[in-house]
Amino acid sequence: MSESPSILVAGAGLAGLVAATELHEAGVSVRVWEARDRVGGRCWSPAVGPNDVRLDLGASWHWEAHERVRTLAERLGIERVRQHEPGVAVQEWARDDPVDHFEWPEAPPPSWRLVGGAQALHERLAAALPDAALRLRHRLRALQRAGGQVQATAQTPEGPQDASVDAVVLALPPRLAAHALQFDPALPDALASALRDTTTWMSPSAKAAVVYDRPFWREQGLAGRVRSAVGPVHDWHDAVTPDGHAALVGFMHPPGPDSPTPSDPGTRDAALVRQLVHCFGEAADSPIGIATADWRHDTATTPPTGPKPGPHTPPDPAPVLRRAQWEGRLHVAAAETAADHPGYLDGAIEAGRRAASALT
Repeated sequence: MSESPSILVAGAGLAGLVAATELHEAGVSVRVWEARDRVGGRCWSPAVGPNDVRLDLGASWHWEAHERVRTLAERLGIERVRQHEPGVAVQEWARDDPVDHFEWPEAPPPSWRLVGGAQALHERLAAALPDAALRLRHRLRALQRAGGQVQATAQTPEGPQDASVDAVVLALPPRLAAHALQFDPALPDALASALRDTTTWMSPSAKAAVVYDRPFWREQGLAGRVRSAVGPVHDWHDAVTPDGHAALVGFMHPPGPDSPTPSDPGTRDAALVRQLVHCFGEAADSPIGIATADWRHDTATTPPTGPKPGPHTPPDPAPVLRRAQWEGRLHVAAAETAADHPGYLDGAIEAGRRAASALT
């Protein structure tokens, strides 16, 4: 590579921004192309309700074994809050039957959320990059190896944009890269197959967040935890913030004709409130904010072919995904490629650091 190599990182999720900031700190010229109009990838923490409570509608939790997340959050000055669990949980069996209550364990495996949402990690990392390094609404479409350079082409609001760089870090979901990008020369069959076959974490998921003026469930001695057999949300969790803003966040059945979750946004919001009233009583009837996300239809996460069929389990990445291609000029660094905790926030940090280390 040249004496002052230039590296393109495709994707401003956690893996991509970790790779970009570590390359920048090492003195490497780096640029980041992100298809969305924001950083964060599958970590999205929009402001919900009149108090702008930032809640995770994408990836959220990390656990004790995820030391990389803890140390990165500490370095960036982001506080962690332990997930509230103790108390009585609710089991919803049918829409018209009374709910059951059961004691939720006092000490499940402890998990943490990040104050300000998981997207805060990305915003702090992006702020450490030069102003010109990050380009939003730049969707990578093609990569062509040309001698000692890689020619990259992006779709942008102003039309196609090209860049010649020394190397590329693909911090995109592997299945998306397989379906959405053109490679010249074509990738080896083993790598192309591994990209197509790797499960995308969050891709089949949908989430909902509801904000209230007070945490009435805690006042009732309830954990805020709901397990439901009828939806639209099958698992609700307490998401009260450290400064006391009351919220519940849950994993929602993706909307559709055969789903308990309506496709129409207004009807969907009403169904969410009805469910919470059924589980918690009339105190749940007056939310001050509602937000939902369906990752199946996020085009920067899921290819047009849809999520990979089968159970939504953590990916089991093929080792070929961690090997540099094109004589060291192409690196795959999505969270799903990590050797440790693939698919999780911790795996994203590992993957980003692996790519940065290989290029410095």
